[in-house]
Amino acid sequence: MPEYSMRTAPRFSIVVPTRNRPETLRHSLATCLDQDFDDYEILVCDNSDPVAAAQVAEIVKATASSRVRYLPAERSLAMSANWERGLSEARGEYVTVLGDDDGLMPYALRELDRLASRTGAKAMRWQRGIYTWPTIGIEGEANVLVITLSRTVTEIEGRAQIAKVMRFEDGTDSLPMIYCSAIHRDLIAQHRAVTGRVFLNVYPDIYSGFGFGYLVGTYLSISTPMNIAGLSHASNGVATLMKEKKTAVASDFSQLNEAFGYRRHPFVPDKMILAPVHVADSFLHAKDALFPKDDSLVLDRKAITERYLGAILETDPLERSEVRQIIRASVADNAELLRWFDDEAPNLPPASAHTFRPRRFGFDGVTLSLDAAPFGVKDVSGAVSLTASLLGIDGQAIPFDLPSLPDMRAQVEVERQNALRAHHEAAETRRQMHMDITAAAANTADLVSQAQAWRETCAQLEHRLSEAQRMGSLRYVPKRLARKAISLFRKPPTVA
Repeated sequence: MPEYSMRTAPRFSIVVPTRNRPETLRHSLATCLDQDFDDYEILVCDNSDPVAAAQVAEIVKATASSRVRYLPAERSLAMSANWERGLSEARGEYVTVLGDDDGLMPYALRELDRLASRTGAKAMRWQRGIYTWPTIGIEGEANVLVITLSRTVTEIEGRAQIAKVMRFEDGTDSLPMIYCSAIHRDLIAQHRAVTGRVFLNVYPDIYSGFGFGYLVGTYLSISTPMNIAGLSHASNGVATLMKEKKTAVASDFSQLNEAFGYRRHPFVPDKMILAPVHVADSFLHAKDALFPKDDSLVLDRKAITERYLGAILETDPLERSEVRQIIRASVADNAELLRWFDDEAPNLPPASAHTFRPRRFGFDGVTLSLDAAPFGVKDVSGAVSLTASLLGIDGQAIPFDLPSLPDMRAQVEVERQNALRAHHEAAETRRQMHMDITAAAANTADLVSQAQAWRETCAQLEHRLSEAQRMGSLRYVPKRLARKAISLFRKPPTVA
């Protein structure tokens, strides 16, 4: 493979933000370098403390690749600020962000380049795989690998999809989040032109889905995984969504966000582990910045509050009461909502903690889930290799011609609805034709009746005329005879 040239702008930039996780970063970088495509750069945005930063620097040096750019931070940054720095430094036409415990599929850049060349799409979103590292630190959650087996590409209208997500009919990863999408630099520049930066809240991945989803118009949605999202013991997602007690990672995350001015939206509870908080906070920040007057995209605050209540993990009555008060504070600005909360808000049973382990391993028509440990997988690089083998994708272009079972069911439903619509239209046409025929028959009967009446009238008129003529003839006969007789008398006799 030719060595990457620093003199030209690459097709892709892979931004890898990292903080104190050199042990996972080395495997992530290995997957980034194992690509069957050449025109790209890798930016390691190191936000680590000094000891870990030294290790990260050594890992980058050991790659011996000029395509890897090492960008150490001068001081500890909030996650969103570090991501912002990475996007500012990226030179690629398309940019994606890869976590330091994630892996990039070996065919990813090749296929994204092909799709971009064919469609000119400004955003290409894909269904990422999931891998939980052996070190995740949550009982029962280690060594899970979940991937989609379908191969489809569809075009999605961004604003319609945002509305669907806010009705909780689909997940935020269905949007063009830069964490599982390749975003064109023009779209990034467009966002910056409106807001001054790209990431506006503490959840840069989720926020980017709403921000780019609103601005892009339409984007490609790819069902084949282009990356594997890893979850390890130091993942922010694990710390804020899967662990009930606040960890050192979660505390560090909160403190840095506060220091850099990334704060939650006032309309959401100050409780990160409530899963809907991440969605609502990101949507509200995007709405305030990008579409404050778009009434087609709004947050149903009552409905989302019920979701907060349904996401409470605590079982202790006192702790549950404390969380309810935190949720109540998020609607304190609205007197009507506050009355509803105090008088009618449901007291739902405790929620279960988020889990990636399915009830049973296997294929469910959409995804294949399995225990990766028996396959010898110990890290995300191994998870990427196993996934590539399972998908059977070689150096040839991927034929995006294999829908999932739900896709096929959806298509069957579309065809069923089309057939039903055609049946209704045919029935309506027959009904209208019957009505037209009935009306025509009734009109014909009226015309026949009128014609008959006209014939009878004409017959009567003819009879009266005949009578009048006959009577007129009888009345004037004597006069004619008298005139004839007189004329005969006055006429001189004819000479013989």
